[in-house]
Amino acid sequence: MATYVTIHDWMLELGLTGSELLAYAVICSFGQDGKWFQGSASYLCRWMGTKRKATALESLSKLAEKGLVEKRERWDKGKKICDYRPVRVPVRKEYRTGTETVPHNNKESDSDKKEIYKERIVHLSVDEFLESHRR
Repeated sequence: MATYVTIHDWMLELGLTGSELLAYAVICSFGQDGKWFQGSASYLCRWMGTKRKATALESLSKLAEKGLVEKRERWDKGKKICDYRPVRVPVRKEYRTGTETVPHNNKESDSDKKEIYKERIVHLSVDEFLESHRR
């Protein structure tokens, strides 16, 4: 069975470091349908291309600080285990506000009009984001 992680183009706009981006992509791949990533720091290190667990743990901490992942603590056989899942994804959407006529020799043609777009940031849950892109 092939295992892979997808880095979507919208993830590139989150302002994450390389390590954070890879950790986030792994968590998102497990976090579909609200599931928790329950992998170890060693597992993340493998995907992140590092042998330093501190790098993986620091990336997880920063993702939680930025509000991109939710952290859950649980105990198993006397050992504290942390699970993560994606929370909300900022998505940039453009919407049309109208047209503007560009003056050119006092005559108006279709080429003299340009569309006016404004940009806004919308926060969608990962489930909402994935559902909107499945259509």
